[in-house]
This record gives sequence, structure tokens and C-alpha cells, in this order.
Amino acid sequence: MIIKLIPDKGLEVVLPKGVSKREVPKFLERKREWILSAISHLEGKGFSLSPPKLVLPESIFFAANETEIFIHRVRTRKVGLHVRKNVDKLMLSGTDWTEQEDIAALTEFVRTQARSFLSAEITDLSKELGMNFKKLFIRSQRKRWGSCSSKGNINLNMKLMFLPYSLVRYVIIHELCHTVHLNHSLKYWQLVKQVEPDFQLLEKELGKASLLVPDWINL
Repeated sequence: MIIKLIPDKGLEVVLPKGVSKREVPKFLERKREWILSAISHLEGKGFSLSPPKLVLPESIFFAANETEIFIHRVRTRKVGLHVRKNVDKLMLSGTDWTEQEDIAALTEFVRTQARSFLSAEITDLSKELGMNFKKLFIRSQRKRWGSCSSKGNINLNMKLMFLPYSLVRYVIIHELCHTVHLNHSLKYWQLVKQVEPDFQLLEKELGKASLLVPDWINL
């Protein structure tokens, strides 16, 4: 087992295959002195393991289609949290709600917008390139922007909405090319290059794109 102390996130324990989570408490207890010493050392250098205070967004900017949605929060007597979109505004209203409920509502809104926008984009590109897929699923993954199954189903990350359109288009192309070659062979990359000559530059930009996703949606 490996202990990781990550600034602004906390303590993480990595388990090797075959090791039960039940072993973690005993492991941490054995490492208590080392953990306390390591935390003290990090804090002495100005690092904190506590996550930064959550700041609720006042607007959501979708770089994919260059659209900004302003958020208005109104306390009313109506029980529960109610969400309503009005042109470029998202209205959150109700008697009271928690920060987590607020974030959950905004995350679901992002998913809805992603489903609409990405569905239209992949349909158009599929027809343009002559590469057919079966079904589209909108996910929320931490490390993958998209994937393609052996059945021809494509998964796209809803967080693509925070990336510039050039990267969104490339991710879709990347996955559509997998409907032809379900691997990363030489033939696959030749096909990608044929469709998108600048794929190497886009791949490099995509590697840093997670920085464009707001922190609140990763909670």
C-alpha cells in the first residue's frame, strides 16, 4: 500500500490488487507517526492538505459553443431546489439548499447542455466523415475525454463543454476513427492524420485541457 499526501486534496491510499480496503485502517494506524511528521513537514513549507473553500460560480462559460450562462439564486418560500433556464440565465430558487445540492443542479445542467450540443456535433461529423456509430453516451469522467466500445458505442465526457471547439471536434474525430480501427495502431493514426492533419498539436493541447474545467464540477 502507498500513502500519498496531496496538497489541497488530502491523504490518499493506493491499494495493490488483491488487498482489501479493510486493511487500510490498520495500515494507517501503523503509519500514524510518519503521516503526522509528513503533514507537519508540508505545512512548514506552506502547503495545506485541506481542500480550498468551495466558491459557487456566478456564471458558466461553455467554451465549446462560446456561450455564457449567468446564474441567479433566489430564496423563496417554495420547498426544495428548483432550476429553470431562461435564455442566458439559470434560475435557482427555493426555501433553502446546500452547496452540494447547488453543485449537483449545476452539474446536471452541464450534462443536459452537453447531451444536446455533443449529440448534434457527432451526428454531423459522422455523416461528413462517413464513419457510423451506434449510440452516444454522455459521461462525467476524470481522466478520459471519450471512448469507443467494440459495439460502436461512443462515450463523450460532458466536461468537453469547457474546452475550445477545436479540441471538442478533435475528440469526436478521435473516437469516430475508432469505429474503423478499435486500437491505436499505425493504421489508426494514419486515418486520424488524414482527417485531422494537426492531430499531434491537438493531442498535446488535450493533455493540458483538464486545467480548463472548473474545480466545482470535479467534486
